[in-house]
Amino acid sequence: MLNIIFLQNNSNTFANNSITIKMIIQFKIAQPTCTYLKDPQETKLGFSIIQHSILLIHEIGFERFTFKKLSESIGCTEASVYRYFQSKQQLLLFLFSWYWGWMNYRVQHEITSSKTSFERLEKAILLLIERSLDDQRTPFIDEAKLQEIIEQEGVKSLLTKEVDSINQTGAFENYKQLVGYLAELIHQINPNYPYPNMLITTIIEGAHLQHFFADHLPRLTNRSKNHESIGSFYLHLLTSSLQTNEKTGY
Repeated sequence: MLNIIFLQNNSNTFANNSITIKMIIQFKIAQPTCTYLKDPQETKLGFSIIQHSILLIHEIGFERFTFKKLSESIGCTEASVYRYFQSKQQLLLFLFSWYWGWMNYRVQHEITSSKTSFERLEKAILLLIERSLDDQRTPFIDEAKLQEIIEQEGVKSLLTKEVDSINQTGAFENYKQLVGYLAELIHQINPNYPYPNMLITTIIEGAHLQHFFADHLPRLTNRSKNHESIGSFYLHLLTSSLQTNEKTGY
């Protein structure tokens, strides 16, 4: 079950390098303890580490990103960053888990008004595929930039030699919960469809790749204004997959 902790707002702020961070946000997403040494959502410096890491990774890429560059961007010591994360791989894992917790919350919160299972599934898929806007309820995280990081770098949290041991810690639970929730919607629409989890992850990861192609390698995709064709393609894939299975009875 997704763990969202709601907090009371107040007006205290922390300013650093022309970036203002609210001391208390409306909610935070509880993270698996394996994704940090000290929860950055609990302190002003932690907020700053997360905010600046997103901005810096988005600007220079994960390969060139270092804690030294991060600490210089924040204006703190490198040792201070290491009190929160033991490595940049752990930091990326935190961002990966936070992003999917946030998307899990958005999906379950924003599709509740839809009347049918298919309408809920269709709306959820579009939420996952479309480019996000920055959420003002989380001023220390730029969700639009974080989404682009997940599209380009997130798979590095999964495709590692240590994935089995990392998985046992619950680090991927937010992602798996979301996939499971959407797979259940598919089961409600077509109980005979045998590949619901596979279809959902194919849509999610495929859409990430198509966004990357549209931005950088447009001849590898069918690009349209604002990447609208990506959503159209995957909605078509979803609908045709479920309808074909109903007809064939597989």
